[in-house]
Amino acid sequence: MGSMFRRFGFTIRVKLLIVTSVLVVSALGAMIYAAGQRFYEHSERLIQKYNLGMAQMIGLKLESDLRQISYQSRLLAGLVQEGETRRMERSARIFFESNPGIFFLGLSRPDADGLSFETGLFNQPFLRRNDLSPETVESHLRDSARLGAAVAGAPAMRNLSVGFGFPVLAIAMPLEDAPGSPVIVALMESTGFLENFQIAGHAELFDLFLVDESGQVLAHSDRELALSGGQAGQLPIVRTLLSSGNDNGSQRYRVGGNDYLGSFQLLGFGRAGVVSTIDADRAFEAVYLIQAENLKIMVLVLIVAFLFVYFFSRSLSAPIRRLVRATHQIEQGNFQVDIQATSRDEIGTLTNSFIDMARGLEERQKIKNTFGKFVNPQIVNLALQNELRLGGERRECAVLFCDLRNFTEMSESREPEEVLSILTEYFSHMVDRVHGRGGVVDKFIGDAIMAHWGALVTSENDTANAVWAALAMREALLELNREVLNDRGINLQFGVGINTGPVLAGQIGAETRLEYTVIGDTVNLASRIEYLNKHFGSDILISRASYLQVSDLFRFERMPPIQIKGKSKPETVYAVLGSIEDEHCPPSLHHLRERIGMDFDANSARAHLEKSSDVLVIDNRKKGPGDERGAPLS
Repeated sequence: MGSMFRRFGFTIRVKLLIVTSVLVVSALGAMIYAAGQRFYEHSERLIQKYNLGMAQMIGLKLESDLRQISYQSRLLAGLVQEGETRRMERSARIFFESNPGIFFLGLSRPDADGLSFETGLFNQPFLRRNDLSPETVESHLRDSARLGAAVAGAPAMRNLSVGFGFPVLAIAMPLEDAPGSPVIVALMESTGFLENFQIAGHAELFDLFLVDESGQVLAHSDRELALSGGQAGQLPIVRTLLSSGNDNGSQRYRVGGNDYLGSFQLLGFGRAGVVSTIDADRAFEAVYLIQAENLKIMVLVLIVAFLFVYFFSRSLSAPIRRLVRATHQIEQGNFQVDIQATSRDEIGTLTNSFIDMARGLEERQKIKNTFGKFVNPQIVNLALQNELRLGGERRECAVLFCDLRNFTEMSESREPEEVLSILTEYFSHMVDRVHGRGGVVDKFIGDAIMAHWGALVTSENDTANAVWAALAMREALLELNREVLNDRGINLQFGVGINTGPVLAGQIGAETRLEYTVIGDTVNLASRIEYLNKHFGSDILISRASYLQVSDLFRFERMPPIQIKGKSKPETVYAVLGSIEDEHCPPSLHHLRERIGMDFDANSARAHLEKSSDVLVIDNRKKGPGDERGAPLS
């Protein structure tokens, strides 16, 4: 497999730079977006709250002023009706002094043409300042149809700015709450109404205006708009004011491609309402500035991180290159690698572990060579009886492969003599169980065992004996760990694969060096099935061919089908839980792992599977009786 590897892609340094950049941009970008969004929403709530508060405050102030003007005007109109000239003149002077923005107060009666004024009082100082005469004011008041139509027993207001040259608000109110009652009309400069806005600094950001029941602008913080007296009923916030039925409210709306925040407050006088609006871009200008500053900080952090990782990666790549060269030496069979740890971090630990691994591999190779010399006693007996011939014959066999897990790690931390002692103890227990069920130990492959049933002596229970032997080996290994090895900090685990099928059995080799063994696809598949234990987190797996012969004797958990390299069809394997008659048999693979002390990591198993040549296949078959299937890699 190593010869098929071709280096491709980015170096470690480039990968670190890419990963760091992605992490920094993702983390800071998400943080900036989340913080900006929350700040934006919080700012919108605060602005709308402030906006509504200002509209309510100004509305209450305007309503109070209007009611005060109404009260004073009615008192003054009463004097006019009574004909007390001296008191009327003194009261009029006091009235205009306390309300300098009002320049006309008249008493009229509704008629067919609108309003017919009977008496008019003028604020002479105001008229002089603005180059107005009583005749000019009266000429504008002749067009009083609009104002008269608005008076129907309740106060009303109209914008009469056109013709005066400055914002003018007309306030009409009945003298008495009865039809046909005389109507008091006051003309005032509406700019004074909005002095509260200017003092609060409100008009610097907000547009504030007063509208009547038809949506016409009565007064506006913008002098030009106040003079025009235009129609604002097309604005969504004004439509909401006129139709909602509520005395106040807030709304976000869009006009001309721009977003606005608006609030309103209805007045209890003259069916008018105060509206306050602000352009959303101006309202959230501070939010946008903060987001821009955050983006600058993110770029700065990214540059610093980029430079740091660039120089730091040099301390990683050099020792890793030395490890790569040492790996090539081990592939060539040279276990005496000449490398030294240059740091005390994980790279240094990895280097030391690599050196220990090389020594362990060297010792493992020696152990393989030593145990490979042993021959099964049954084969020795047949050879002595001259019943073995060069060549072979076809047999139906059950083949078992057993391999220790994590043997390299164990050998790295122990002296060779101790490793040899452990393997000897382990092999003794395993071989006894194989022989106890009539099996033949074919060979030792390092720390692996190959055994078979049916090659030398055939019986109808070969597959069952192989499974019984595997279960006995499991119990023997648990006992060996518990009574001998655990006290020495060792916990051995193995993987067993069993397959049943035709093989070629006999003496393989030359006249001077013969080895009795079995070969064929059945053997190869048994070996591959043993390897699948690493994928599924099991310790004993059997093929479907074996399962069909012993399904009524043991309890199994069916694994997902897997496409094994070299096989035309997916192979289904079964994890052996125990004997069907064993009341202590684990009910599932999960419980089996707990019993044998297997630490199974699904993510590692999944990664291990992805690196292998085997591929899981989607299994849509229904479960059969006693054929329980576990979740793949779980």
